[in-house]
Amino acid sequence: WRLSGIFVYGTGAALSVPQRFYFISGVLTQQYSNINDYRMAAYHRADLAATYTPNSNPNKKWKSQWVFSMYNVYSRQNPYFIYFDQEGAAAQGNLKVSARQVSLFPVIPSVTWNLSFISR
Repeated sequence: WRLSGIFVYGTGAALSVPQRFYFISGVLTQQYSNINDYRMAAYHRADLAATYTPNSNPNKKWKSQWVFSMYNVYSRQNPYFIYFDQEGAAAQGNLKVSARQVSLFPVIPSVTWNLSFISR
């Protein structure tokens, strides 16, 4: 058996977010202040793998391995992008604009079988 792991870290992506929302001729308009003045949360994850290589007969013309792995072991909801959602209506005076984060790829287990041929 061979065990392996990796920890991946990246600072959050910089982006421009609206500072104010207001209406011009009934259309919701966004006002930005500075470019890239907001930073999303940091990206980090841990991946683990265990590789099993069975004892092979020296006369065989192939060898194989089994790999059992997990991507994003602690299932961190890393930010992929942010969008703005509107709730309510301006006409009733209850319009609320909120930022929403979209995340991809929770924990993903996988099993792989590798087969390689030996040339002699």
